[in-house]
Amino acid sequence: MKRLLLVIAALIVSVDIWACTTAVVSAGASADGRPMLWKQRDAPDPYNVIAHIKGGKYAFTALFPTKDSLHTRAYAGINEVGFGIMNNLSYNLAPDSLVGSTRAGALMAKALSECRTLEDFEALLRSPSKPLHQSSNFGVIDALGGAAYFEVSDTSFVRYDVPEGGILYRTNYSLSGDEGRGRGFERYATMGRLTAKVKRYCPAFFFKTGRSHIQHGADSLRRRCSGWLLEHDYVPRPTTTASIVIEGVPQGGNELSGMLWCATGYTPCSYAIPVWVAAGDEIAEPLLGEANLLSVSLKERVHSHPDHPKMMDVKQLRKIRRAVIRAERREARAARTLLRRGAPGIDAIRSYNTAAERRFEQFKNKLSQ
Repeated sequence: MKRLLLVIAALIVSVDIWACTTAVVSAGASADGRPMLWKQRDAPDPYNVIAHIKGGKYAFTALFPTKDSLHTRAYAGINEVGFGIMNNLSYNLAPDSLVGSTRAGALMAKALSECRTLEDFEALLRSPSKPLHQSSNFGVIDALGGAAYFEVSDTSFVRYDVPEGGILYRTNYSLSGDEGRGRGFERYATMGRLTAKVKRYCPAFFFKTGRSHIQHGADSLRRRCSGWLLEHDYVPRPTTTASIVIEGVPQGGNELSGMLWCATGYTPCSYAIPVWVAAGDEIAEPLLGEANLLSVSLKERVHSHPDHPKMMDVKQLRKIRRAVIRAERREARAARTLLRRGAPGIDAIRSYNTAAERRFEQFKNKLSQ
């Protein structure tokens, strides 16, 4: 009986841990004419970093778990020729490799270092080496305007191209998988409601969704000013460790113009800072760990209930979230001002990063008071 209870507890934990929400946007549906990827990452390890990797066929910039010091497992990124990729785990593909472990991070690192197009990624999946050790929905974009999901199991895959001017999204099940199995059905329905109201997408929409959509039926943060709120199957969760938006190359644009925006850590307590692939190792210092550490510390203020880790202190959450939203708007304004001048050079990016680091210090100091 004791062993059975331990197994049940492990399954409950896994439901929380592997609960990513993702979206792929076609160039025609984005405000800037760029295909886009979004990933709200959930994982047992709350620490991530952004790193620029060289040495393969193509250099790339991606999100890695901090403990992966050799940067072998990328969880979302874009390379120097405009190929971008991210994933979320699926729980209804058969055979289900999640009874063991998946190698999604290793596959994405390999794809970023070797692939230029969606067809290149498809060829990688057709490798004769089976099983693939995968049970994931991979969102992929390229510089030719390609945008698609690949639902990948151990032995096969199904490709879903994003309609021009459209968006596709996934939670923790695959449309090609076994009907009735999987996880994240409420989050999938939430994405359907939210995207039905949008004609053009920008990074701000996804960061707002990843931070603020704290609603489950009639139970909503909007209705509360204080007290405790029990976390349900919200888009932001206690296990959320990052939110990242990748903006690809516009049609006919420079392949090096891809960029990403990343809020590392618990997203209700962190804000997005941009990174340019062309800038190589020039990455704003907060994205190398400090922003993640701060967000985890702030999360502890929000989830401070002595008996229930899923209870959120509404007053603390609202206070922190207000500061986060102001900081993110300021960061986005500064980035858009730079982008309006054209593709920024390395000196302009260094100056931007220095200013972003100052703004982060101000944000940190304000929340320390």
